Amino acid sequence: MDKTRMFTFAGRVLKNLFHKPATVQYPFQPANYPERMRGHVVIRIEDCISCGLCMRACPSGAIAVDRQAGTWKIARFDCVQCGSCVLACPKKCLHMEKGYTAPDIQKKTETFTKPAAQAAPAAGGGKPAADADKCVYCTLCAKKCPQQAITVDRAAKIWKLDAEKCVGCGICAGACPKKAIEMK
Repeated sequence: MDKTRMFTFAGRVLKNLFHKPATVQYPFQPANYPERMRGHVVIRIEDCISCGLCMRACPSGAIAVDRQAGTWKIARFDCVQCGSCVLACPKKCLHMEKGYTAPDIQKKTETFTKPAAQAAPAAGGGKPAADADKCVYCTLCAKKCPQQAITVDRAAKIWKLDAEKCVGCGICAGACPKKAIEMK
């Protein structure tokens, strides 16, 4: 029995000496990521309007948006790489980049701050304005507004915007069936 095991072992050793390794030497050769890999979330902070839709769409609560401070934070190890935030972003400043989260010994929160020139809350697409001649007061814009900044009274034919709540995301303009809302 021992001779059989010895020959098996010697055969494996010789085979491994003359074949390529099954694994790659990662730091020296770049990793090949699978085609459908989601990767990790990346933000272009200069395009962000701090609307908070990504934060609300995140199932794990890994994203925090502070509109007044102009910051966007992500806890990388809490993120499940589902891509919900990317789909929810009205300005498409988020995208998934192939690659793995870098290993670390502590959980960290990555913070991105908007450039000082754009730190104002209205930075982005401006505020919506409704054209009274085109508007049919259907209330779709008010229903779609993530900040509840629009109030529509169908009976009195009143369209009102709360400029303090509005983040300028443009979702209301996209939802309007008559294209009566314009971002100014």
